[in-house]
Amino acid sequence: MNWIQHALLLTALLAAGTVRAADLTISDDEQQLLDIRVQEVSALTNAGTGELTLRVRFAPDGEWVIKTPLPGVVHRVFVQEGDRVKGGDPLLVVRSADMVGLQRDFLKARAELELQRATLDRDRKLADAGSISQRRWQETRYNFDAAEAEFSGLQGRLMLAGFSVSDLERLGSDSRIGPDLTIRAPCDAIILDRPVMLGDQLDGTEALVRLGQPNKIMLQGVLAHSAAVRLAEGAELQWMEGDRRAELVFVSDVIDPQSQTVQVRAKPLDPSGLVPGQLTRWRVLSGERLLTVPSSAVVKLEGKDVVFLAVTGGFDVREVEVRNTGTGAWIVLAGLEAGDRIAATGTAVLKGMSMGMGGGDS
Repeated sequence: MNWIQHALLLTALLAAGTVRAADLTISDDEQQLLDIRVQEVSALTNAGTGELTLRVRFAPDGEWVIKTPLPGVVHRVFVQEGDRVKGGDPLLVVRSADMVGLQRDFLKARAELELQRATLDRDRKLADAGSISQRRWQETRYNFDAAEAEFSGLQGRLMLAGFSVSDLERLGSDSRIGPDLTIRAPCDAIILDRPVMLGDQLDGTEALVRLGQPNKIMLQGVLAHSAAVRLAEGAELQWMEGDRRAELVFVSDVIDPQSQTVQVRAKPLDPSGLVPGQLTRWRVLSGERLLTVPSSAVVKLEGKDVVFLAVTGGFDVREVEVRNTGTGAWIVLAGLEAGDRIAATGTAVLKGMSMGMGGGDS
């Protein structure tokens, strides 16, 4: 039916005096002609109470920056941006003269420690037998402790430079010293950036590779403060493109003075399918039973939110207290009960009929 037919029918209804203060008398045939459809007020568990647009980012413990452990030259490169690597995979090789000296000092400290350990074992037996002075025994223990500290320090420096436990065992067993240091991935990750090139001279401060762990991600966004006040940490979110859920873990108390927005963060319960940088939409779930009505059912009449309650022979104007969720549905806080039947479409016509009796929309 076109707008002219709507207008003619509305004029006829008004002229016939079918509209009363709180009761719009409309037959079933007239409802069908005016495209007025009735819907039952539903009570839903985990109804959507709002929407959030959140960007997928790496969690604070999900990003790594590997810097130059020692001065040298980039000798080999194995990865580039976007590659996926496993923990322990080689990323690049740095050739460093300092690496030679560090390994040499490590082997010397290891030999000294073995010597001091043998001396300690020998002097312990002599001390137990009373064959050496207390001073000599103290000096022996001091020399052993100093040798052990030196060895441990050099071992730690090699591990900071990128040596693994197996690398240290190999060096200790065959004593083969080389200038190359292989930088390996600390975990399964994606290569986000590799700013160095083959042949680059390193002074010991450069970032070599930046990695991200795809299983350690978070959701982050900004929200108007007026909307954020209705959110609570611990609220459950549902991805609008699938069945994944997330938990709201942070709603900032600091308001941006320019945009009047606050930061919000959530943790996905299942990160699979979410890619860092991706923009995602999430529905905030109520966690309890709530009455909901379609947004088309609520109109402003004389400055109040009203719906048109279906009754025998027509509709009553019913004032309601509602909250817009931004999801196409409104939450009913007061004025309706589950099972009530209301006009879900054609409300503009019903509003016009009510205003035709002298009401106004402020």
